[in-house]
Amino acid sequence: MARSGTTLVSHILGSLPNVHIEVEPHALWKSGNFKYFNDEEFEASEKIISNIHTKLYTRAGEKTLIEKSPNNTLHPGLVHAVFPEAKIVYIQRDPVRCIHSNYKRSLTQDSFRLSIILKKYFVYTGSKDLDGAISNFKLYNQISTSDWPDFLRYTLHMFSLRKKNLLPFGPKLKDFEKIVKDHGMLAYHAEVYKRSEMYKENFKKLYGSNLELFSLENIMNDLNEIKRLVDFTGIPVNEDWFTSIRNTFDAERVEKSQAQSNIEGEIKELIK
Repeated sequence: MARSGTTLVSHILGSLPNVHIEVEPHALWKSGNFKYFNDEEFEASEKIISNIHTKLYTRAGEKTLIEKSPNNTLHPGLVHAVFPEAKIVYIQRDPVRCIHSNYKRSLTQDSFRLSIILKKYFVYTGSKDLDGAISNFKLYNQISTSDWPDFLRYTLHMFSLRKKNLLPFGPKLKDFEKIVKDHGMLAYHAEVYKRSEMYKENFKKLYGSNLELFSLENIMNDLNEIKRLVDFTGIPVNEDWFTSIRNTFDAERVEKSQAQSNIEGEIKELIK
């Protein structure tokens, strides 16, 4: 789920030896599906599956591919079709803080903010202060020629919704416009959390022991959780590596991410 700590985890995993990381290639995962103005509906034809699989593995070359896409919490079927043998690192964050973080990004209209789009798709994606969590998969390399007409319609529709303050940050549920109109942004993000929990069960069924759940709070505060995370990948590192990666964490950011929300009670009511 968006704002659950995937950037920190991608920094950890992207700093492992001999790996190639792709950070949020959302346009690629939308291949053949820009006709849908949401992230729950999709087709998974052989052509779509092959396109996503081939482009990601071509970029990885001989290195181990690590891919981070929070929107894929709504796509267990598509992810499994593309990567049936993958190991899934599923990050969970305290739901109140996760929902509040998404809500704040919606209030500042960060979804389809032009400056973010230009940086993300034409310069780099990720955080420069977390050097393992950066990739530069340009938009024109993610989108196939046949996708451009639907992509342009999709983009214009999203910009239109943004002008009306109807465009939430993060993944778009099938009925997102109606939820936002009828219940507001905070209720929308609570619904995203609830549906993500439902899709998580699908991920578990599809991947079995190849899926592991990790807590953001534990990763930030417990070195043993970082070791468990890396052990799950099967990529060997020495003991000094763990201390080194832990020392890159920003203490102020860690503390801020765990601060209580001033609307905690309201959020708890929405997800109970």
